[in-house]
Amino acid sequence: MKQNKKQKQFLEIAILGFIIVISFFLWDTIIVFPIKLFVVLMHEISHGIAAILTGGKIISMEINLNLGGKLESEGGTPFIIASAGYIGSFIFGAALFYSAYNKNHGVTIISSISIIILLFAVNVIEDFRLSLISIFSASLLFIISKFSPDKISSHIFKMIGLISCLYVLFDIKEDILSDSSINSDASFIAELSGIPENVWGFIWLLISIVGIILLLRYGYKKGIK
Repeated sequence: MKQNKKQKQFLEIAILGFIIVISFFLWDTIIVFPIKLFVVLMHEISHGIAAILTGGKIISMEINLNLGGKLESEGGTPFIIASAGYIGSFIFGAALFYSAYNKNHGVTIISSISIIILLFAVNVIEDFRLSLISIFSASLLFIISKFSPDKISSHIFKMIGLISCLYVLFDIKEDILSDSSINSDASFIAELSGIPENVWGFIWLLISIVGIILLLRYGYKKGIK
């Protein structure tokens, strides 16, 4: 029995490793693109949530198909708002990953994420095309969690969640550590704090790496049901 559990755990980590490896080969293809766009969406939504929670309001939110985004807000706490993008999008990805192993909690998590996306799609996103894409994404997430077989939904959400977290990791590297000319969240925080943006980049990069390791460890411990 114990040996059987170990075999399942090693098989699960092999599956997660396969997801990571195959995503690298398909990174710049249309297959991974929707997940990248989803991460950009959650990045800007995280800025928006932080603005609202700190007493500010959202002025506008833009997302384009070149995987760029911008949220303009008024009031609130600038440091928290600027910090929320990478951290928030990673948390959303981790939540999707967690939901893959917890069916009961998973439905609640996916439903909550879907509602958040719908609220932003209807009330904040101005581009009609992106609004429709967001509504479709939210609906698809809910339908998969609610009506698809457990094994299928589990594999889908662990894939989306893990690749989302990987994209956050690479996004931090590209936006902050590889090209200092980009006007990033870290550059804004650097102006507020006086701490160089590369320092913030390394901090967020370290958080992401540790977070991904913990997700893989969690997946290994849970094994295959």
